[in-house]
Amino acid sequence: MKNNFNACALSGFLFGVLGLLTLCLSGEACADPVKGKILFKEKRCILCHNIKTDGTVFKPVCPGLKNSRTRHDREWTRKWLKDPEKIWKTNDPDIQDIKERFFKYRGGKKWPRESFMATIIGKQILLNDDEIEHLIDYLWTLE
Repeated sequence: MKNNFNACALSGFLFGVLGLLTLCLSGEACADPVKGKILFKEKRCILCHNIKTDGTVFKPVCPGLKNSRTRHDREWTRKWLKDPEKIWKTNDPDIQDIKERFFKYRGGKKWPRESFMATIIGKQILLNDDEIEHLIDYLWTLE
């Protein structure tokens, strides 16, 4: 009986470890907001985005990132960070929201017509999948 219990406990433990390993390999479960904060500075996101202002304030250049998770879901944010130019061209509801917020901020002036991140920055600063997950986890802490 004792050996049978140990075998069950061991198989349960191994199943749990396998489950955790699977989550870590998927990326999202092992993303680290601290690493994301470091990347935010290293990748120079901080030059254009303010983390203390909401997305209705475009200072210094781009929308504030406070409460980002209330405006965009993880999947959309993941796609945006991977290829902002491609996502900008879709003109999906999230992009329309960004445009509307920008134009309101600018007092209705329609310049620039394209996203700085989609046309310039997204081509210069490339992020791998792990970096994207870390950045999203960091952005999700900004309240």
